[in-house]
Amino acid sequence: MLTFDLTQLSLPVLTILGMTIAVTFHMTRSPVFSLIAGIVKTSLFALYFGIFFDGTFTFLDDWTYLDGGQELLKQRVGLSNLYDHLELVFSAGGGGHILYYLYNVYAFRLFGEGYFAPVACNVLLTLVIATLGARLAEKEFGFSRNWKKLFFVFLLFHPDILAWSNVMNGKDTLVLLSHVILLTAVSLFIRGQIGKALILAFPTVLSLFFLRFYVPLLFSAALLVAIGFRAGGYGRIWLLLCVASLFGGSLVFLGMANLAQAVDLVQEKFVNPAYGLVRFLFTPIPFNTEEAYAFLDISAALHWLMMPCAGYGLLYIYRRRTLYSRAFLYYLAAFVFLYAVFGELQGPRHRVQLDYAWALLQFIGLRQLIQNGIARKDQSPISGKEQVVNV
Repeated sequence: MLTFDLTQLSLPVLTILGMTIAVTFHMTRSPVFSLIAGIVKTSLFALYFGIFFDGTFTFLDDWTYLDGGQELLKQRVGLSNLYDHLELVFSAGGGGHILYYLYNVYAFRLFGEGYFAPVACNVLLTLVIATLGARLAEKEFGFSRNWKKLFFVFLLFHPDILAWSNVMNGKDTLVLLSHVILLTAVSLFIRGQIGKALILAFPTVLSLFFLRFYVPLLFSAALLVAIGFRAGGYGRIWLLLCVASLFGGSLVFLGMANLAQAVDLVQEKFVNPAYGLVRFLFTPIPFNTEEAYAFLDISAALHWLMMPCAGYGLLYIYRRRTLYSRAFLYYLAAFVFLYAVFGELQGPRHRVQLDYAWALLQFIGLRQLIQNGIARKDQSPISGKEQVVNV
């Protein structure tokens, strides 16, 4: 057994409890629910690492990040002296994903050395994801204040986000947060708040080049297409030029040699898009997973059950016909298409970064079904007769 005792877990447990209560109360204004949310989030973390953790639901990458982070911690490497230790950092990270090694370093400094420390940080990141995601839905998809609160709760306890953030030491939750930040920056950009958008986007894009390098490229390409199809007038042309510059800058930063290598890799691992699309959207099959992925059984089953709602939500966003809704759909299409044709990256792990988009589609579809059901009930003949009798 690799479980940790209560003294080791006390600081992250108290931090998760306090932060969850504070953030949930800020978003919902319900002290009772905030306390319940804090207890649930904390209990899941404490029970898993205090009782059940035995290394079953871990992968080679997890331990590589852990070992690399511990080595950097011993050498006292941090952001303040990063430049002086670049060779060591790139050596520990093998030239890639170096930011997540530093993420592990700071997690150890906050909560102590152990597999649980970066996972605790990932749990805290879900609070930021839920907060930013709910506010974005209110601004761009017409959520009322009450629906925003409900969507915050939906994100906070979304099965897939909950499973990945609470179990394994992976960079996927951090990448998911980066997606939500960039989606927020796109909203600000389209609304003409370019300065605020750049403040959010620049450090996020820079960090993604050392986490998942192609994300900024796909984001800028999707935004470029969305604005290009809607271009008209000086304002739109200005936005188009800005996004084109961002896209070009991403290409320059990556380098044409690296980009050509990536294209060659996609061609080498190319699969039939029809097959790849189905596999990417529906993997894993519930209760038919490998042992290491068994923690996804429940979330996978719910993912399958919510597919009709996601389809309904997709249709709703398509019908909004705003520039942001178009950019959102192009963004989603770009990532889904890439993974549909790239066979090596069709596992559930690479879908985590899109969990905000899936959650939004699922929630909107579920909301529309509920609202339509209520509307039909109010307009039914039986309901009408009851209203006549009451009058």
